[in-house]
This record gives sequence, structure tokens and C-alpha cells, in this order.
Amino acid sequence: MFPYVKGYDRLEEVTARISDAEIIVGVPSRNTAHTIGYVIHNIVEGFRKYYPSKKYAIIVCDGLSSDGTLGVVRVLRRRLGENILLVPNVRAPGKGAAMRTIIELTAKYSSATSLVFFDSDLRSISPEWLALMVKAAEQCGYVAPFYIRHKYDATITNFIARPLTTIAYSIDIKQPIGGDFGLNRDLVEILAESPLWTSNPWTQLFGVDIFLTHTALANKTKVCEAFLGAKIHEAKDPAQSLRKMFVEVTGSLFTVLIEYDNVWSNIKTSRIREPPLIDEPKPPTMHPIEVRVNPLRAWEEFEKALKKHQDLYEKIFQKETIEKIKKGIDQKEGIDPLTWIEILAEAYNVFRREPHHIIRVKILESLFGLWQGRLYKYYKETWEMETQEALKKIDEYIRSYYGMRDLFGVK
Repeated sequence: MFPYVKGYDRLEEVTARISDAEIIVGVPSRNTAHTIGYVIHNIVEGFRKYYPSKKYAIIVCDGLSSDGTLGVVRVLRRRLGENILLVPNVRAPGKGAAMRTIIELTAKYSSATSLVFFDSDLRSISPEWLALMVKAAEQCGYVAPFYIRHKYDATITNFIARPLTTIAYSIDIKQPIGGDFGLNRDLVEILAESPLWTSNPWTQLFGVDIFLTHTALANKTKVCEAFLGAKIHEAKDPAQSLRKMFVEVTGSLFTVLIEYDNVWSNIKTSRIREPPLIDEPKPPTMHPIEVRVNPLRAWEEFEKALKKHQDLYEKIFQKETIEKIKKGIDQKEGIDPLTWIEILAEAYNVFRREPHHIIRVKILESLFGLWQGRLYKYYKETWEMETQEALKKIDEYIRSYYGMRDLFGVK
């Protein structure tokens, strides 16, 4: 599963220590020495406070960090106990490869009934997060997080992952790529055997979260949400820093939609379901940190996209859609909500028919600039709004998008 790498635990040591664990917590990491100690401390405190009699193991799967991450974990292990394990992620330089390693270790070498994942850059995690995730995983097969976030945080979620997941499965999961998840034993075993780890190249990277969510939904796993309060982490300006994540998440999303088409395209309902919400014990009250954005940079990306990808757009989009994109530039308005879903639907349908991975990647890269145009429009509409008012607009968009399921092949 992984070779011995100096500074990490050996496979036989890991398997021996997790064999009798009832709950396993996985923490993917890479160069997070400044935050991982806080994350692990709160996980341990969660077990001590809420599950003192449970046997557990914490598996940190680290992507060969070059900072002090390994040292921090080793110090915590000496202070807090030997059920904190450190394994190398040598499969691929991405979060998904680390999560795959943890899932396979859990499925093969442990009888744990629950597996919980937490990101290693969290600044708002509390012991209650652990309790909420474990409690929810005992009641449901798959637990997605429900966060309070700033209006300009989670823009890939709000404009791509959430709407397309709702369109496909008729369930409004607010954070289908939130990063912090709970899984029961059945889903762990399904995921451990999934061929999509290799056939969907983005599962090894940032595309892992949407793969987990859609695999749970496609296998008819009961899904619920855990109310975790504010998520404070290393958020980035979506107009500057999210190009790689955009391609990986959107590519993985399109791929799982194709793979599970026989499930979601046969869902016949006019109503959007709300997943059950687990909200006890209450996490501490925190306020999300403001995410600063640069609308000018978003506009420049949007304007540049049409010039750079015009030939490709003519192969992807209908003439009417291209005219709407041009109008958004000419009038300096950006892309409106309904045009954006038309763009995603037409791109998805071309992506689906395209057999060559290289061309698929080009399609995804060409969408980045159009997404910036959509964000620019959203910035214009909401920059004077309070966060809650702006997020209500996201909810409105989701409801209006649902009536456009036919664009994705649903009859």
C-alpha cells in the first residue's frame, strides 16, 4: 500500500494499531505545520469529551512535507498517545491520493464502523466537530459538512459542485466538496474497491470530494449534513488562486456524472430534497473570515478567455450561447445565472462525447475564464450585501437551475 519512507510509520506498525479501532479519523496533510497541531489536538479532545470509551486511531497521511509537519505530529503523539499514526502519501501529489490510502487502510486492516476526514488547515475545528461527525456517521452512511461561510468563500462549490449535484440527484447538499466528511463502514468498502480511483484521474487530486459525494448518492447511501458552524481555513481569492482546483473539481464532477448517469438520469421528481441536519452538540460560535476578492482580475480572465478559446468555444457552445457570452463582455456585465448553467450543460455534453483526455482538459481549462465571468456578475450583484443576503441569492439560483435538468439529458 505504501513503502517505508524515513520519518513515517511502517505499514505493519500502522495495521497493528488500527486493527481494533472502532472509529478512524483521517487527516490528509502537506506543509501544514502551522495548523495541523491544532486540528489533531481538537480531534483528541473530541474523543476524550464525547467518546471516552471508544477505541480510535488518527491517521495522518502526509504528502512528504518539507516544513515541520512531521515533527509537529511526532511531538503530539508523544504527548497525546500512540494512536496517532503517520503514513506517507506517495501515490500522487494530491489530497485525493492521501484519502484513498486512508480509505484502503480502514477497509483492509480495520473493523472500524466509522471513518471521519478533517482537513489539516482548519482554524475553527473544535471537539464538537468530531462528535457531530461521528454521531452523524452512526445515523447516516455519508455525512457532508454544513458550514457558515463568507459570501465569497466556496465559489467552486456554490457555482459548480452544489448546483450540478442538486440537478443530478434532487438533493441540495450545501457542501458536496467541503473537505470534512463522515463515512460508515459500507461506504468505506464501496469506495475502497471503486475503479474510479484510476479511471477518473482527478480523484487523486482536488476532485476527490465530489467523487466521494456522488459515489455515496449513486449507491443510494443515506446522506445527512453536520452543522459545524464557521469554517475558518486558508481561503483564497477565487479570481487569483483557484485555477488548478477548478479544473480538477469540474473534471471529476463531469466524470462521475457520466459514470453514474444510469442512476441520476432516472430520478423523476419535481422536488428538491433537503438532507437531515445533525446539529447537536453545538459547536462554538465563530464568524467566518472575510474573503477578499479582486473583481478586476476576474473581469480580465473573462475577457481574455473569449480571445484565447474562441475556436474551441465554437465547437462546444451553440451560437446563441456564444452571443450571450459576447454580450456579457460588450455590456461589461459578466455572465448571468441561467446562461452559466447553459454553459455548463453544453460543455458537459461535449466533454461526455469527447474520448481524448487531452481535449477534455482543454475544455475544462477554457471554462475557467467563463466561470470568472459568472463570478464577476455575482460580485457586482452582492458586493454591498451582507453575507446572509448574498447566500440567499445562491439558494435562489439553485432552485431556478433545477428546472433546467433537461439540458443534462434528463427527460
